[in-house]
Amino acid sequence: MRVMPAGLDLGSSSVKAVTAPPARAGGAARRRIATRRLPGGRVEHDAEAILGAALSALRAALPRRSRDLEPLGLATQRSTVLFWDRDTGRPLTPAYSWQDLRGAPLVARLRREARSGGDLDETIGRRTGLRLSPHYSASKLSWALRHVRGLRRRVASGRALWGTLGTFLVWRLSGGVVYAVDHANAQRTLLFDLDSRSWEPELFDTFGLGALVDAPALPAALPTTLTSPVCLRRSGLPLRLCAMTGDQQAALIGLGCRAEGAITINYGSGAFVLISTGERLVRVPGLLTTLLASWRGDRPGARPTVLYAVEGPVNAAATAIDWARKRLRLRLRIADLDRYLTGDRGPPRRVHFLPAVAGLGAPRWDSEARARFAGDLRRAGPRELVRAVVESIAFRCTEIVRAAPPRDVSSGVSILVAGGLTRCRTLLQTQADLLQRPIVVRETPDATGLGAALLTRDPAGWWGRHDAATDRLSVLPRISRDEADARYVAWVKAVYGPEASR
Repeated sequence: MRVMPAGLDLGSSSVKAVTAPPARAGGAARRRIATRRLPGGRVEHDAEAILGAALSALRAALPRRSRDLEPLGLATQRSTVLFWDRDTGRPLTPAYSWQDLRGAPLVARLRREARSGGDLDETIGRRTGLRLSPHYSASKLSWALRHVRGLRRRVASGRALWGTLGTFLVWRLSGGVVYAVDHANAQRTLLFDLDSRSWEPELFDTFGLGALVDAPALPAALPTTLTSPVCLRRSGLPLRLCAMTGDQQAALIGLGCRAEGAITINYGSGAFVLISTGERLVRVPGLLTTLLASWRGDRPGARPTVLYAVEGPVNAAATAIDWARKRLRLRLRIADLDRYLTGDRGPPRRVHFLPAVAGLGAPRWDSEARARFAGDLRRAGPRELVRAVVESIAFRCTEIVRAAPPRDVSSGVSILVAGGLTRCRTLLQTQADLLQRPIVVRETPDATGLGAALLTRDPAGWWGRHDAATDRLSVLPRISRDEADARYVAWVKAVYGPEASR
């Protein structure tokens, strides 16, 4: 029977399972997951419900009569963490989302305390490739230890475990045999040294997490491609886990955008710009250095291969549209945006929007920023306001691409895009205009799941190639570079102030 690798994508709003046979016509299934948004910027998921949704999606996508252990690649939303009971596997806390900001007071305090002793942001960046930010796991873990009754005592005795969403899922589906996290998701905790690819006790101490280091066990940090596949016997399905990574890394691979200098934008709840740098570890002020994939060589003593990317997150994309829809009291789906915006006949761009629904990500990194409109609001109707929100996503992605050194961005190449917002032609046209590059939507609606499935194969079979995947849509710039620059500068000055740098 032909091997049919599967990919499981644990996203922020849904779980998707896909199969990726050579003929491309694999099965797919999607299950929605709930998100709780609470005061104080708190955003949570029910990890038990996510596990149930994952199993349901896999059962629907996999062949009914498969007798062989099929390879599975797992891609998860990054930075989302929780604690669970070691004996029962039951969650002891919610899964604290990557969007969750409950750790912001701790991050602010650490910054204040560090001013006299050096730049903590610089230290964090050098060690982890990331920024000191409440979006990453460390401050959420610290919050839980301080606020969840009895949790610290359980951790010290070894009765409570912690980990990413992927760590939890693998623990449960392996029957409590495997306690591990992949390098890409480990990096997103702010507790992982990028150069040595290992946990860094000093970083645990920085966030008051010494109790986790002193606990009987830490999750084993493993390469993306597992040397020893894990039998997921508790899933009730014929699966062996062969690869684990983050959702944005998997999306880049699934789009077929794998060579050095390639650019992808994944428009989901947030938007993520990734620029592949191959085996070069590149640090760019204002952007992140992301571990894209890692694997060990086949021969004893072979040097591990590690691939990197420069990344810029936009904390709110579809989330910003939801924010506007609720405040304007509109019943408006993503699929209806273009039709709705055709009725916007007023003077263009009297209003701009800053999509800081969950603070600002790259390259400004301001967790205190809040979403707001700027401009002549008295004469702006709801369509003009919605257009400003949609266009703001493209402006923020443009801001990130402009922050990357030209030598790390292949000149003139198309930008491959994925995610639910690719259904909005207005967004794609604005992005093409501002970046002065073709925007290409691939015929891969489940790019993240497909990328996870591809990772189960020999890395030589997918790295460095651009697949001959069908392009569903190609959007070309319609304005001149001078006009694009003028529009971008106008937006920057409107949302950041007249003295803001570009």
